[in-house]
Amino acid sequence: MAEKLAKRRTTWRLVVPTPPREIFAVMEQMCGIPPFRFEVSGRASARIVEYERNSLVGHWRQLARKDSEGRQRTDNEGAPQWKARVRWMTCSATETPAGTEVVVEASVGRGAVHRALQLIKVLDNGAGDTRTVYRERRIPPGPVTLVASWAGMRYPLFTEPRYDAARGEPVLTATRMKAVSEHGGFIKVRLASGVEGYVERDQIVLAPPEATREAQARTAGLG
Repeated sequence: MAEKLAKRRTTWRLVVPTPPREIFAVMEQMCGIPPFRFEVSGRASARIVEYERNSLVGHWRQLARKDSEGRQRTDNEGAPQWKARVRWMTCSATETPAGTEVVVEASVGRGAVHRALQLIKVLDNGAGDTRTVYRERRIPPGPVTLVASWAGMRYPLFTEPRYDAARGEPVLTATRMKAVSEHGGFIKVRLASGVEGYVERDQIVLAPPEATREAQARTAGLG
């Protein structure tokens, strides 16, 4: 049995400079809020789906059919079961030589199209829009470090500037490395050991001239 979804209303297609991971991040934060929820639907796709609806008398009612343990029921094919046809919005993002190809679809019904347009507006502002974090980022040659979210975790360098390349030397946020050159969505880096590899552009930032603890000690000494 097919999932009980509202009919599709509109489809948009666009090519943007934004990496797929950032597209889905902003989609989750901007669009996946009540009464919709964000769900990953594939390796390069996600959706938001309506899980509750406001009644005429102002009461919110759950749309998912749940079992005795409070989990949403699924049919024999694994499709979620709903009490009514739910509204939805989907997004797929595929990297191409021209940029990230994005396909956004929205169902009929209040809320779905509005959320889709919000996402498209952010993406369509362009790489030069300095009002958002989705602007074009340049990493000049020099010291760099992994973004803070990798703290304590190892990031294996790519051996070539493409996502299907083999992974090589693992690095940490504390690993000393320098940016050498830009290669599309990747930055070629060189470690202190001389090993070279590639890191996704959105996973590194410019390294501070001195470590935080060293800066604190120097500041305290000025006392």
